This record gives sequence, structure tokens and C-alpha cells, in this order.
Amino acid sequence: MAKINKDLKDLVLARIEAYSDDVGLIIGTDKHYSKSELVDNVKNETELGRQIIDIQLEYLQDMIRGNIYTALDQ
Repeated sequence: MAKINKDLKDLVLARIEAYSDDVGLIIGTDKHYSKSELVDNVKNETELGRQIIDIQLEYLQDMIRGNIYTALDQ
């Protein structure tokens, strides 16, 4: 598996660290991940961590392209 770009990983970690401590992520109907679990998964580049990075990257790219604002206007 390819190593994740350090700058991208640091950016995602900074975004997660900015979350409130009570923010987490629910995947499916069963598993809730706390903020610290999200950070650990990104730092360790687990499968979940890679998915979080991909989601954050896609979100940021959509913001740059203006897609976020277009979706909100609908």
C-alpha cells in the first residue's frame, strides 16, 4: 500500500483536531468512532484512516470547485 503524503495527512489531522471533543463518526449502524480514534486511525494509516483522508480530500476539492456551495443552493 502506498504511503500517504505527509502534508495531506497533517492537514486532515489538523481538521480533526479542530473538532469539538464530543464529535465522532458513525459508520453503518453499529460503530461509533471518537475523535481520538479518528486521529489514531489517520496517524496509523489504517483502512479507516485512509477512508477518512479520502473523504476529507474530496470535501476540500469540492469546496475549491464550488460544488459545496452549488449543492447548498439547491
